[in-house]
Amino acid sequence: MVTRSTTLLGALLAAALLAPGPAANGTPSDILGYWTPDRMATATSPDTGEPALGDPAAGVLAELTKAPRPYTAPGVRVHGKVFWTKSGRNSWCSASVVTAPNKSVVWSAAHCLSGTTNVMFVPAYNSAGSGDAPYGRWPARKVATSGNDHALAVVGQVGGQNLEDVVGANGIRFTGPVGGRTTVWGYPAARIWTGRDLTYCNQPTQLSGSSVRTACDTEGGSSGGGYITGSSTPTGLGYLWANHSAGAGATAIGVVFGATAERLYRANMN
Repeated sequence: MVTRSTTLLGALLAAALLAPGPAANGTPSDILGYWTPDRMATATSPDTGEPALGDPAAGVLAELTKAPRPYTAPGVRVHGKVFWTKSGRNSWCSASVVTAPNKSVVWSAAHCLSGTTNVMFVPAYNSAGSGDAPYGRWPARKVATSGNDHALAVVGQVGGQNLEDVVGANGIRFTGPVGGRTTVWGYPAARIWTGRDLTYCNQPTQLSGSSVRTACDTEGGSSGGGYITGSSTPTGLGYLWANHSAGAGATAIGVVFGATAERLYRANMN
């Protein structure tokens, strides 16, 4: 039997999961002033020490491939790094632009963005290999997280333009991959990787409840990166349908967009 108090508690918990966190702790100019090229270059990934998951002997791992520089192709420049400060530490995770009516949504992982300040997104970061931001630096005006390790940032305009109008955007899909395959994007920062290269890996998917596994040899730093499937969306690119959450060296684990992700998206898309 479901009591009124139980229903109220469930509603309060759901609201808490979708509650926005601090996005900026300052004006956009404060955030831009804080993130100097040196601070961006020396920021560290929060999960470079994450353990390998699964058994490498169980199958052949798919190595990551460096995206060709410069990162100007429409399906490449929509991925980048989201920078932030948490507990006095400057950090970053991978992130992807997703289409929305406000043309300003960047998707990442909740374990990256929860409880952060100084949040800023840089699409195609380090495109020329010089720590550059070829499509600008985009301070967040809002951050929101939910269960299942989903998070998004809503960025403000830069130079009077919206993010999606500058770099484009992935579509979004809440019903799983197209054709059972996905491309995993991110900036790995462990083993042979330094966090300065945008990489991708296209592999078949293995769905298990709200998670998805691939044989991509992801490393720490890939968290928040987009899982892209299909093509010919209304935006002309593929669909973002999951974000990277865990796994290094043996199994990439993403969290699939379902009802929780859809509520998060719809609460912040306008």
